[in-house]
Amino acid sequence: AGPEGRFCPAAVYEFVKNDDGSDRLVINAQNCVHCKTCDIKDPTQNIVWVTPEGGGGPNYPNM
Repeated sequence: AGPEGRFCPAAVYEFVKNDDGSDRLVINAQNCVHCKTCDIKDPTQNIVWVTPEGGGGPNYPNM
């Protein structure tokens, strides 16, 4: 399993076991809170985070 499963605070990246015992990366995009941790912490820079279509996202009124 890669580091993605450890650094994302919203569990967007999840490694699940296949029937043969190998790991498979599942991306749970609906969990994303748009914090960009994946873009910052990915040691190989394989993740390129972009805003969703329309530029929308969560509205945090108290920040």
